[in-house]
Amino acid sequence: MSMDILELIEQNYSLKPLRWKLKNEVLESDSGTKRIRIWSDEQAMNWHFSWRERLESNELLTDRMLRTRDGHWFLPYEHQFLTLHDERYEPYPKHNHEQVWGMLAGKLLSYGIEQANQVQEDFEHETREERFQSFGLHRRDLNLPVLNRSFPEARRRLVTFETIRDRYKHLKLPFLDPSIMPHQAKRVHGRLFWQGGDGPPEQSMKGICTLLSDWRVATDTQSLYKLLDAIHDHFPIEGGYDQLLAAELIAPYEVQRCVRRLESGEANSASASLDLFEREWESNRVLVEEVCYWIDHRSKKVVR
Repeated sequence: MSMDILELIEQNYSLKPLRWKLKNEVLESDSGTKRIRIWSDEQAMNWHFSWRERLESNELLTDRMLRTRDGHWFLPYEHQFLTLHDERYEPYPKHNHEQVWGMLAGKLLSYGIEQANQVQEDFEHETREERFQSFGLHRRDLNLPVLNRSFPEARRRLVTFETIRDRYKHLKLPFLDPSIMPHQAKRVHGRLFWQGGDGPPEQSMKGICTLLSDWRVATDTQSLYKLLDAIHDHFPIEGGYDQLLAAELIAPYEVQRCVRRLESGEANSASASLDLFEREWESNRVLVEEVCYWIDHRSKKVVR
């Protein structure tokens, strides 16, 4: 299989593959390191192509689909599609670069809202019981006191999430890449180079919440506030999107992730999974407090 991919690339792209760095995923070539993506979902592939093209600018680079000699940005491959991307490794800094990160998040939100305005879909219509089950809050069989003690507050948090979402249901949620994490940002000639994901887009604020959560762990409160200010400069979030952002942070995803890890046996032990859960619970509590403080402080500045 791997040789077929290398031959296909050499036949169609203006580069010469040299060796696999990660078999069937990352290769070294005479034009640098390249990432290969295989897509079975053509609609998702087209969406990822569009936002990469839209965000690309002098200030912000993306891992766009590289063009073949004939100008095509994908190749048919075994009833699927193959795309080729530049791969970079030098991390882009966070501290003192909040404005650039804010521009990235703001552009992602703006494009995501633009996409949402083109469809007629609305909020998902789960019942409360269905949502409780999707978050694992119906589980009575988990003999794990640490997790069980969190369920009452997790249920309250989920009700708060629903209440806010219902209050702002007139606002379209953005379509976002489910993967928006700081490690995806690389530095190329001093500029931010964003390496996107390849999953189907999600219509929620969850991707931005993931960015904020990882950012807060890696930096500090003041850097978080600078990042939120910078996002607001490029995508004004007052008037509802600030509340939808808070709602997404309040939703007890830590419980959902923990239950799923326990069910799948992903963690080496229940103890390790619960330790991670407790760290995530506390980290998210701090993040919610700080984001809500920022929202409240900004709204008071606007009133004045």
